Amino acid sequence: MTWTTAQQDALQNAIQRRNERNILQNQLAQTKTELAKRQQEQAVLLDQWRNEQADVDRLNRLSWASLYHDLLNQKEQQLTKEEAEAQHARLRYDAICATVIALQQQCKDQEKRLPGFSDVDQLYEQLIESKREALLNSSDAVREQYQQHLTTLIHNNHYAQELTEAKGAGIQALQEVRQLGQLLDEARTWGTWDMLGGSTISSMIKYRKLDEVRDQSQQVAYSLQQFRREYKDVDSTFLPDWTFDNNLTRFVDIFFDNIFTDWSVQSRINEARTTAQTLEDHLVTAIAELQNQQDKSTEQTKQLSDQFQRFLETV
Repeated sequence: MTWTTAQQDALQNAIQRRNERNILQNQLAQTKTELAKRQQEQAVLLDQWRNEQADVDRLNRLSWASLYHDLLNQKEQQLTKEEAEAQHARLRYDAICATVIALQQQCKDQEKRLPGFSDVDQLYEQLIESKREALLNSSDAVREQYQQHLTTLIHNNHYAQELTEAKGAGIQALQEVRQLGQLLDEARTWGTWDMLGGSTISSMIKYRKLDEVRDQSQQVAYSLQQFRREYKDVDSTFLPDWTFDNNLTRFVDIFFDNIFTDWSVQSRINEARTTAQTLEDHLVTAIAELQNQQDKSTEQTKQLSDQFQRFLETV
C-alpha cells in the first residue's frame, strides 16, 4: 500500500482541525470551571444579601429588638447602617449575576462550535491507520522505530496515570486533615472558654466538637492509608524520609482514653492540633513534589506524542 500526496494533505488538515478542536475544548473546560466558581460565589452573595435585608426587615417591623433600639434612640442609626450593608450586598450580588450570565453565554457559544469538529477524530484515525498499513511494506528499521515510539508512549502514560492517582489521594487526605484542624481549633476555643468559667452550654458545645473531631480522625486515618497505597504505586524516591504509619492511629486513639480534667482535654486537643499541622505540612510537600513530577511527565508525554505523530505523518 502506498501513501499519496492527497492523503498527506488530508492528514495535515485533520491534524490542524484536531488542534483547533482541542483548543476549543480546553477553552470550554476553563469557562465551565470559572462558571462553577462564580456560581458558588453567587450563592454565597445571595445568602449575604438576604441576611442583610433580613436585618433591615427585622428593624422595620415591631419586635423586642425594635423596641429596644427605640428606647435607646438608636433605631434610625441602626436602620441606616443595616440598609447600607444590604445595599452593598445587593450591588455585589448584581455584579456576580452579570458575570455568571456572561459566562453562561460564552459556554453556549463554545458548545455551539464543537459539533463542527464531530468527524475529525474518525477521519484522523482512518488516515493514521492507513499510514500504519503503509508501514507494513517499509523496512524493518522503520517498523522497529514505530514499535519503540509506541512502547515508550504507553509506558509514560501509565506512569502519568499513577502520578495523577497519587496526587488525587494526597489532595483528599490534605482536605481531611485541614478539616480536622479546623474542628480542633473550634474545640480548643470552646475548651479555653470553658476553663475560664464558661457555662454549661460552652461545655456541651466543646464535647460535641470533640465527637466531631473523633469522627473526622477516622476519616483522616483512612485517607492517609489510601494515599500511602497510591504513593507506593508511584515507587518514588523523591521523599525518602516520608513515613505514614507514625501518625495514622494517634488521631483515632487520642480521644478514646479516659479524660478526667478540663486541662487534660485541652492538652490532648493541643497535641492533636500539633500533629495535624505536622501532617498537613508533610502532605503539602508531598503533593507539591507529585505535582512537579506530574508536570514533567505531562511535558514528556506531549513531547513523545509529538515525536510519534511526526513519525507517523512524515515517514
